[in-house]
Amino acid sequence: MTTNEKQYYIYIRSTKERIPCTEEEFRNYYHDIDLFRQRQQYHKQCVCPQKKWLECDMDCQTCPFRRNEVFSLDKPLEAADGEELNLVDTIPDDSPLISDLIADKDQLGLLLRRLQEIMPEALTVGQMRLKGQTDKEISSLLSIKQNTLFYRLKKAKKILEEEFPEFF
Repeated sequence: MTTNEKQYYIYIRSTKERIPCTEEEFRNYYHDIDLFRQRQQYHKQCVCPQKKWLECDMDCQTCPFRRNEVFSLDKPLEAADGEELNLVDTIPDDSPLISDLIADKDQLGLLLRRLQEIMPEALTVGQMRLKGQTDKEISSLLSIKQNTLFYRLKKAKKILEEEFPEFF
């Protein structure tokens, strides 16, 4: 080994040994460990400092850098008035029912189908507007006059307002 060549070691935490290895063995060994540790750090379960990363062996149960705190909606909290409550108690009860959401989705589906019947190019116009195209560009691409485009959109809106007043 020359003086410029870097020496690689694999650290075994249970025996506190450093085993010499090649660069390829080092990278292969720590690749999965690094991915696992990063995932644990992302989820705030690992607070291992960078200088200790080579000591990681994915055995979180015995690791001194494991966060034991579990975040749960059942975790007791103390309110400002001294009363004890859980996070789940702070969720408002006026959240929409799943049946209401399904009904809204069905209604919106009906509205879109009706719009397709009234003005087949309406969804294309909407997509083009979302892409930032001007009304002049849109009417040109659809091969209609800009005033005709505005008239058709206004007419379609009027019909939909009458048939689906809850959306307008």
